[in-house]
Amino acid sequence: MNTLRALPTLLAMLVFLLAAPVVRAQYVKTRVENAEVVYVEGNDVVLKFTNGEVRQFEIPDSSKFTVGSMDVTVHELKPGMMLTAVIGTPNAPRWVDTVEVTEVGAVWKTVGSDLIIKTPEGQNRMYRVPSGSKIIIDGKEKSLDQLREGDRITATVVRTRVPSESSKAAPMVRKAPPTPARVGALLIDESANPVEPSGKWGTPAIIILIVVLLVVATVVLLAFRRKRKA
Repeated sequence: MNTLRALPTLLAMLVFLLAAPVVRAQYVKTRVENAEVVYVEGNDVVLKFTNGEVRQFEIPDSSKFTVGSMDVTVHELKPGMMLTAVIGTPNAPRWVDTVEVTEVGAVWKTVGSDLIIKTPEGQNRMYRVPSGSKIIIDGKEKSLDQLREGDRITATVVRTRVPSESSKAAPMVRKAPPTPARVGALLIDESANPVEPSGKWGTPAIIILIVVLLVVATVVLLAFRRKRKA
């Protein structure tokens, strides 16, 4: 009787404890000391660290940074600035593997904040466009929703990926990728898959475990009730 009554409470506590790490993982803090602003557009900022890493952040409007003796927002940052801050972001910053200035191809379509380009080789590639971006087409500035099929885009493409858990735990000095002066639009290529080490449980595994526990608890609860009625 007491076990039956306590079961829902114990189950709720278990679900809360398992789900809490998932919720906490959605907000990430990164300490930045004397990092150079390489590119900035909207809420997207690419920083070069003193150890050679280059990372891309999506920074909320509410964040403040120390540049010299001044506190500035993300929209006041300029390339070449050196900043120090603890940056809080909804997602972990991504590593920048390469930066390329190129004519990426012709616009095929836009989907939300994503731009799908048909490359000269005839393939379709998707890029994320930072909020508020203006893209120069035939000498005129256009927003993302003003682009039309066939518009040709020259851009600085920042290719990023999610760092592995082992690399985040033990950062290493990395050779910085070349960061040429920006030309045209700033496009973020997030096509690289996240690299996670084997043997680690990620968010999907935790969710599956929670679902399994819920199913098992429900079966046990129903069995107890049938036993009592019998």
